[in-house]
Amino acid sequence: MLIQATRTQLQLAKGQSTRLTEAAHARLSSAGGTLWVTIDNDRRDLVLEAGEGLDVDGSEPIIVSALGGPAVLDLRPSCASA
Repeated sequence: MLIQATRTQLQLAKGQSTRLTEAAHARLSSAGGTLWVTIDNDRRDLVLEAGEGLDVDGSEPIIVSALGGPAVLDLRPSCASA
């Protein structure tokens, strides 16, 4: 998914996931609900609660899933890359 907008929000139903293939230099955060984040070639799985986020450093594909209920993924350019 190539996102070239200032800000994008994706609403995910419980158990629904999305694959981000062009998320380098983005900030991923939960605008509601709990997100389960898996980055290719990274041993960690990350869980983001509402209001929490992370800056994407690499260019590996990322899978984001709604965990435990519906969730809202907020994507925007990373402040760290500015």
